[in-house]
Amino acid sequence: MLDWLTGAVESAKTMKEIGQSLLTIRDENIIRERVYALNNNLLELQQKLLEAQISQMGLIQRIQELEVQVSNTNQSEQVMEKYTLKTFSTGASAYVLKTEGNAEPARYFCSNCLETKSLPVTLQGGRIKGCPSCQNRVITAPQPPITTRRIQRW
Repeated sequence: MLDWLTGAVESAKTMKEIGQSLLTIRDENIIRERVYALNNNLLELQQKLLEAQISQMGLIQRIQELEVQVSNTNQSEQVMEKYTLKTFSTGASAYVLKTEGNAEPARYFCSNCLETKSLPVTLQGGRIKGCPSCQNRVITAPQPPITTRRIQRW
């Protein structure tokens, strides 16, 4: 990246020297040669400045991409700050709003969708809750034991 800057400084120095020599030289042929060299140095300087501008545009684009990435990360963190992870007796887990506290929450949110997409998707169902978005299943309570009745005949 410093190549173009060094080249540009060199070209500018050469142009200065050529300009100073033009003041002292009177011969037309020598002046033509100096003007030709000056034009070549100007073109070289323009090329170096164009390369620097292209490099700068690439860096600006990269900065913009990183700013979008940081913004998305901050937005994701802000969404996650609103929820807390609740683990059920079955070992499964789902998110609940922090404002619901210790009371039995009205809604559970899919942990997979919230962690990967930062999108709160409400789980639906009873003991086995399902996510309509990613089809993830969360078992909130163990299966009740099956009771058998004895039928007595008289």
